[in-house]
Amino acid sequence: MIIHIMGGFLGSGKTTLVMRIAERYISTGRKVAVLVNEIGEIGVDGATIGGSGLNTVELSEGCICCSLSGSLQSTMRQIESEIEPDVLLIEPTGLALPHKVREIIRGTVDDEHVSIIGICDAQRFPVLKEKKEDFLRMQLSKSDVLWINKIDAVEFENVFEVSTWLRGICPGVPIHMVSGVTGEGLDPAMADSLVL
Repeated sequence: MIIHIMGGFLGSGKTTLVMRIAERYISTGRKVAVLVNEIGEIGVDGATIGGSGLNTVELSEGCICCSLSGSLQSTMRQIESEIEPDVLLIEPTGLALPHKVREIIRGTVDDEHVSIIGICDAQRFPVLKEKKEDFLRMQLSKSDVLWINKIDAVEFENVFEVSTWLRGICPGVPIHMVSGVTGEGLDPAMADSLVL
């Protein structure tokens, strides 16, 4: 099973990108499941993805990299045995550390390929860097590939600033500029990040 963990702060556009990635895998004939984790009782992201007809499993009322780690392991086994997907997309809450999620799922299921796609919000980056820089650094620093999202909503200078910062915390990690809304930059990003 191919597993992609989508890491990124609240509002970075993970749900839109998860749906784009799912569409790409489905177009190649792969069976896709999505695991969504939300802190609150009402799962907006899970409802959005589930409404698109994808196999969606939701873990709510906690974070899968801390309080729900045991639930994550049992849910992974359930997904593997009941849905039997070729690809599993995991969308943790925007407050999760994706590398912790990877540590929890390693060895739980047949994980021939587990990668972290780190999503950085270009539009809100200046505010997030000012208020949450240490957390952003922890959240994105162990990504296998980085996507700077919402490039359609900012000037090139803003994207360059984000890219420079990311190169500082993740030297050598591929960085792609994308827009989940318009689709700009997604073809090369997916070609480099997905197992197609």
